[in-house]
Amino acid sequence: MPTRRALSIRAVFALILPCFFAAACALQQEHPTAGTDDQSENIVLASGIARIAGTEATSHIQYVRLILTGTLRTPPATDATAPLSSPMLIAQCTARPNGKSFFELFANFGAVSNLAFYPPWTPTSKDDLFPPRTDKAIFTMEFLGYTHVKPVRRQWEIPVQTPDQYRYNPPGGGSQNLEEIVYYLRYMVSLPTLRLTLGDRSAEFLTTPLLNEIRKEPICRAAGL
Repeated sequence: MPTRRALSIRAVFALILPCFFAAACALQQEHPTAGTDDQSENIVLASGIARIAGTEATSHIQYVRLILTGTLRTPPATDATAPLSSPMLIAQCTARPNGKSFFELFANFGAVSNLAFYPPWTPTSKDDLFPPRTDKAIFTMEFLGYTHVKPVRRQWEIPVQTPDQYRYNPPGGGSQNLEEIVYYLRYMVSLPTLRLTLGDRSAEFLTTPLLNEIRKEPICRAAGL
């Protein structure tokens, strides 16, 4: 039988997530690159994880986005009377028409309404030789649990389409990181609280429900859980 706390969490999700989904759909219509014919499915799972899934119309990429809300840690200098909204940790799994699958991790510190999926950048003319540059930020990533693990500082980037979110920057020519994000998913299995800090903003996420849902998604096989 669900506990009173579990029922309360589900009730909160039931109230706030329809607003997020409605905003995401509205913003998709303003961005043709997101695929205006994309028929996405938006539900809240029994675990409390929000799930957005579909096939993007222009790229034909199958995707699922699993959204975990967290707790915003307000530093002492912050105005305690200011309204707060829940930060989010978003696991994104995609399967491309060529059979390749990818796993990505996004995060924000709240006040985000656009949860839509956007396909990777593709050139629109012969003059588009390189993808647009993205702003970068260094996050402190802490994994908390039964033992102590030294925090790591890793680079995240701000996607062009969603300037109020961050994405773990995968290794490559435009990244300082040496590890794929799936490397850190293994930390979360044993150390289930993830704390992300950027400047004076910090958020904590209890990641076990998110990891459990990732395991259930066939197109999340790139996560290796």
